[in-house]
Amino acid sequence: MAEIVVKPSFRKNDLSLQFLIKRSNEEHCIPGYRKLWQAAIADGYDCSKGRVQRLLQSVGYRSKSGKRRYTSGNKKQGFITTENLLVRQFDVEEPKSVWVSDITQVRCKEGWQYLCVIFDLYSRKVVGWATSRINRAGLVIKTPKKAWNVRKPNGQRF
Repeated sequence: MAEIVVKPSFRKNDLSLQFLIKRSNEEHCIPGYRKLWQAAIADGYDCSKGRVQRLLQSVGYRSKSGKRRYTSGNKKQGFITTENLLVRQFDVEEPKSVWVSDITQVRCKEGWQYLCVIFDLYSRKVVGWATSRINRAGLVIKTPKKAWNVRKPNGQRF
């Protein structure tokens, strides 16, 4: 005789809800009903997406996406890497000897503006800045030139 296999059903809401909550706690992020439904099917439960969604809604369950992990771009082929000259030593004894820069984007009514700023680490003041509507290499080249012409630093490297 052939053995009859009965799949567990989601009709018993308390057991199925316990399974769904246990499964969502095991995930990295808080998964949505579709992912939990797939897990229930893979675990042998007989249920529909709609039932899983209704069960989760009945207890106020909300899904959340996980934190995005970015990798550094210098691991990829073709990127130019430079040596770290500061090695996180931000205390400087001489003015105009160490400058640092940063680029950020600012949302305006007209769209995005890109701002490149150069700081003197000794005085902690802005040495030069430039903005552009397009983030191009020209913005990075223009900013140090403006700062160099105004401040005339005594540094040996540019």
